[in-house]
Amino acid sequence: CNKVFFGLMMGLVVPALTSYLLYEFAYHGQLGFGDFIKGLTQTHNFSRLLAICALPNLILFFIAINFERLLAARGIVTATVILGILVVVSRFVF
Repeated sequence: CNKVFFGLMMGLVVPALTSYLLYEFAYHGQLGFGDFIKGLTQTHNFSRLLAICALPNLILFFIAINFERLLAARGIVTATVILGILVVVSRFVF
């Protein structure tokens, strides 16, 4: 799909999925996902999780560019910018 909205949704869903996969591999069975996020905010590491989870968007972006889905790539970049703003805000708030 070569739509900005599709790229934006993919750019937001993939980092959310990445954060869940990081949780599953690190804390599965030991800690609930909500407690995982709560612990990250208490230790001021939530912004680091957001930054790491934005990295797979780079792969999505290059795939979209390679298949000439330029509008989708624009949506992915927009989602990454939104995540970047969230990283900066969470750095000072959480």
